[in-house]
Amino acid sequence: MQEYNQTDKQVHWLSQVIAKVNRTFVPGKDDDSHTNLYFDAMGGRLFGRWIDGPDGRIILALNLQTFAFEWMDERQHVLHEVQVFEKDLVQLEQEVAAYPATIHLDTDRFSVPLHFGIPEYGFEVLHQGDVSSGGMQQWFVFRELANRSCQAMLGYLQAESEIRIWPHHFDTGIYAMVTPDLGLGFGLAMEDAMVGSPYFYLSGYNQRKPVSYENPSRLTKGSWITGEHWNGAVLTLEMLGNTSEEESGLILQEFISEATGWFLKQ
Repeated sequence: MQEYNQTDKQVHWLSQVIAKVNRTFVPGKDDDSHTNLYFDAMGGRLFGRWIDGPDGRIILALNLQTFAFEWMDERQHVLHEVQVFEKDLVQLEQEVAAYPATIHLDTDRFSVPLHFGIPEYGFEVLHQGDVSSGGMQQWFVFRELANRSCQAMLGYLQAESEIRIWPHHFDTGIYAMVTPDLGLGFGLAMEDAMVGSPYFYLSGYNQRKPVSYENPSRLTKGSWITGEHWNGAVLTLEMLGNTSEEESGLILQEFISEATGWFLKQ
């Protein structure tokens, strides 16, 4: 799990470049969703959002197989590429911003800091030897599992939401209103001080009254967390053990079913 956590930090650090691109060129939204990302497991890329250019839409992606930022068009043709290794964030941002400048997009706001910060991870550049192939393989597996589980939950509840990665906390997640009053959030979060491990979470928010966690239901796998800052059910990646991808998916389906069932009864 140590290799996975380090990979999580590395990709989170690099994702801030895409968040800045989104913030600069995508029309803003009150919930900040214009800055978020999507992990494409088929192509092994972390995508930003579509940007209207003078000759059609373009998008910035981080290719997690070659570790290069790629400006792409709607036909997935790579228009410009920026290698990641041996460069700090300032240099990466400058090189990534160079392409939209050539097609006359206004890049003035690109250098403005984001309105949130991320932790100091102890590195200012990435070297090729810093990236663990095992950690990256695990990252692909768990983030794809998060995508599939988010989609399974939406299908189970017949609800609608985008499956996106939020650049601040770097969770793959969804939030959906399942009744006029009840909203549910589900996703895969990075290791943090609250849980001490990467974990899947499921939380509920009632717009009329606070959800009472005095008598949460028993979870076959997972646990309930209640506190001043966050309440909900969590299932750590360690709880999945060395199960196959199919078994992990079934465990998560059970976790979703049990936790959402409890919320829906409140």
